[in-house]
Amino acid sequence: MRTWVKAGAGVIGAALLLAAGAGGALLWAGNQSLSKDHGALPETVAGGPGDAALGARLVSVYGCNGCHGAALAGQDFYGMVASNLRRRAREWSREDFARAVRNGLRPDGTSISWAMPTEMFAAMADNEIAAIHAHLRRLPAAGDAQPVTLKHRFFKAYHAATGELIPNAVLVRATDAGPAVAPEPGTAGWGAYFTRMACAECHNHGLGGFGSDTPALADAIQIYDWPAFVRLTTTGRPPDGRELRLMTGVGRERLAHMTDAERRALFDYLKSLSQP
Repeated sequence: MRTWVKAGAGVIGAALLLAAGAGGALLWAGNQSLSKDHGALPETVAGGPGDAALGARLVSVYGCNGCHGAALAGQDFYGMVASNLRRRAREWSREDFARAVRNGLRPDGTSISWAMPTEMFAAMADNEIAAIHAHLRRLPAAGDAQPVTLKHRFFKAYHAATGELIPNAVLVRATDAGPAVAPEPGTAGWGAYFTRMACAECHNHGLGGFGSDTPALADAIQIYDWPAFVRLTTTGRPPDGRELRLMTGVGRERLAHMTDAERRALFDYLKSLSQP
């Protein structure tokens, strides 16, 4: 009996050692991916100091506080830590900040992960980048609301190793470029620009939706007249008054900060889209 017990313990010990080795190798591979230097691409931001008042509105409309916390000092975001933007804006120049937003790259060349919607923000205008940066730098300094823990590091390394956590640097298209100044609401190009910044994260490039998760906006807009659209984009409620899984929060917390001109221009643009 003792021989069988010893043999069983040996098998279990060997299995544990193999599992530990495999886990260690997986975490090592993940950390290698996360620490890869993609090159600190040059980035320029045309114009002078940003309009902090515009930036204060854009951090809501574009959803920065949805991931980085209401105070923009960071928070746990699906097992990872969305960074403290107040601290980042003080540490990074306007050009460094633009590189992170548009290209998903930190100043040291490492890539931010998929949680940052760089694919959408790659075409953000210089004046809006500068405005958000100026607003963040104006805010009082604050410590990290969510420090990075060992648990966060393991989670991130594991998902990087398994391919679930994709570096933003590989998602950005080389042809993407932001204009010096964002188009004005109602002008040519504004609808495509604004919906990429504010809508495409949930409704996909081209606004065709993500299957059963989110609808194509050319279809969704058909049930809305102007008063109903105002209600949707200020309270998040559709015509029947129910709570929507994603849009109720987005309408109430993000789109409610749109200007009247932006809201009207967005309604007109969505109505002009061809249904799939």
